[in-house]
Amino acid sequence: MAYVKFRFAQKERSLESRQEAKELGATGEQMATRYLVDNGFVILENNYHNRHKEVDIIALDQGELVFVEVKTRSTDYFMQPEEAVNHQKRQNLIRVANQYIRYHKRHEAARFDVIAIVKNDKETRIKHIKNAFNVFNY
Repeated sequence: MAYVKFRFAQKERSLESRQEAKELGATGEQMATRYLVDNGFVILENNYHNRHKEVDIIALDQGELVFVEVKTRSTDYFMQPEEAVNHQKRQNLIRVANQYIRYHKRHEAARFDVIAIVKNDKETRIKHIKNAFNVFNY
């Protein structure tokens, strides 16, 4: 049986649309931080980097260390924002989390949450998925 590879031409996004996406992402991260604080989380880090990998928010929730990935979209027509946290992204989050725990000598239990935001002119929806995935699957 022969397999055929399909290659889709990726549309180049204009500089303006890339800037708008970046601004939407930054707005989403600010909203997520506010949401977490309002729900009793203590924010330890925002946009924590390790080489080329990043965790959007690192927080404490009732003594548990929480690594939060924020996905913000203007629409969920094609896919839910949380669906963008794919296998590769999860692996990267786990790597950064391990590095953070070792470097900062943290001893709390840890978990991975996703905050999915849909924000446009008509609505703003925030969905917090606690324990969105765990390291045992990787």
